[in-house]
Amino acid sequence: MRLLAGLTMSTVLAAGLLAAPPALAAQAVPFSADSGDSCRRGFTEGTIERYDGPVIRPRVDVEGLLSDEATPTICRPDDMHSLATFSAYRGSELVDSATQKADDEQVKFAFSLSDQGSVRTIDRVVVQVCRRSNSPIGIGYCGKAQEYRIP
Repeated sequence: MRLLAGLTMSTVLAAGLLAAPPALAAQAVPFSADSGDSCRRGFTEGTIERYDGPVIRPRVDVEGLLSDEATPTICRPDDMHSLATFSAYRGSELVDSATQKADDEQVKFAFSLSDQGSVRTIDRVVVQVCRRSNSPIGIGYCGKAQEYRIP
């Protein structure tokens, strides 16, 4: 009888754990940014989505595409590459960042940003695309930084 009660209790506990809700996802926020030149040589687009709930630390997931001179254009190739920087903030404090690179190609990416030092949520992400020279001279330029509030 005691064994049957123990098995029943274990079954109820296991069922409760299996029924626990997964991490809660907020609505995905679409993003886009470009290098600011007239040829649109470098651009990125995708979605940012915040996850809360039963996770070790809240995070935002970033998924998208970075393109560098990968679409047809009337502009001549310029021997530069594109860098997309994603900066995550809590208030005015930078808590995490990531950079993606593309050189005459389209690169798909997916990564997470989180506050490594605490369990604070990220409330905005700033996205900026810059172009840098492939030569040691080091010239470059950046498009306007785009800010996205994370609900």
